[in-house]
Amino acid sequence: MTSKILDVAALAGVSAKTVSRVVNDEPGVSESTRRKVLEAVARLDYSPDRAATYLRTGRSGVIGLAVPELGQPFFAELADRIATTAARHHLSVVLGVTGQHGEAEEDFLNRHVELDGVILYWQGLGPQRLSTEARRRPIVILGENKHDDVDRVTMGNDLGVRLALAHLLALGRERIAVIGMPEAGTPSHGAARARSEAFRRAAAELGLEPDPSLLVASDEWRRPEGAAAVRYLLDQGRRFDAVLAFNDGLALGALHELNRQGVHVPDEVAVTGFDNLEISRFSVPSLTTVSPRLSSYADDAVDLLLQRLADPALPPRTMVEDVTLLPRDSTIGGRGLWAHA
Repeated sequence: MTSKILDVAALAGVSAKTVSRVVNDEPGVSESTRRKVLEAVARLDYSPDRAATYLRTGRSGVIGLAVPELGQPFFAELADRIATTAARHHLSVVLGVTGQHGEAEEDFLNRHVELDGVILYWQGLGPQRLSTEARRRPIVILGENKHDDVDRVTMGNDLGVRLALAHLLALGRERIAVIGMPEAGTPSHGAARARSEAFRRAAAELGLEPDPSLLVASDEWRRPEGAAAVRYLLDQGRRFDAVLAFNDGLALGALHELNRQGVHVPDEVAVTGFDNLEISRFSVPSLTTVSPRLSSYADDAVDLLLQRLADPALPPRTMVEDVTLLPRDSTIGGRGLWAHA
């Protein structure tokens, strides 16, 4: 039988109103009383009735999370971390998949008017429509697309790409293939634009003159596209001694194709990725990658949303997550460290 608020009040020796204040994190309760109530809540496995909470506060306790796809490990890991963070704040999450270019963002927002707020990996919604939505309820956008009126969490693409490129150059690599450049004539996602621009800036700063024939465009950032890019370079007879891939999916596909064609990594070609997906630690060889610290990314997205819920008048903020390079066997290993199949 589900415990009711009166049961919690009786066990804690307080009024039902005091229990309500504690579970809704309201002021006016002493620390000792709050502790007694929380102990009673835990013992009785009590959870507030969501409908009653909505009638009292105007909030549902549910937020939305909309990402382009879940087939990409980056978005799957990010969604998992955001859901975990939201649960720590007693929030439920409605998940939406909006398409690679955000085709279904409008539909997701229209279908879920009940949500207290939305965390949106923004790709396709018009800027004016996004401004209108952000005036109606809290919105936090993720990713590389900027909007002056909306809270945003992004990652340090410039620093990350520069770290990866500097690492390869320090290893003596001179002919660096880049995988994940924007596809000419097609709508490219924000990360492709941001990381390609970051690469050009980093190359200029570090004194590298990129070979245009080694810059491979890819609209999709999955393993098959990474393998196809390397296969294209090899079939064309292009000489390269390193691959800088704009995400781990492309890098893992590149590793697979190099291995399949008998090219030793890193002896002949070094490979770097970006995102530090969990699978990158277990590839053969393990993948050198740029880590954006997804746990911080998720925590900050939820925190920004909670702050906006608490104070809608706050000025819009952008948080740029720090990144670090994690050197692994795909750049600093050798033949003795992995078995070439």
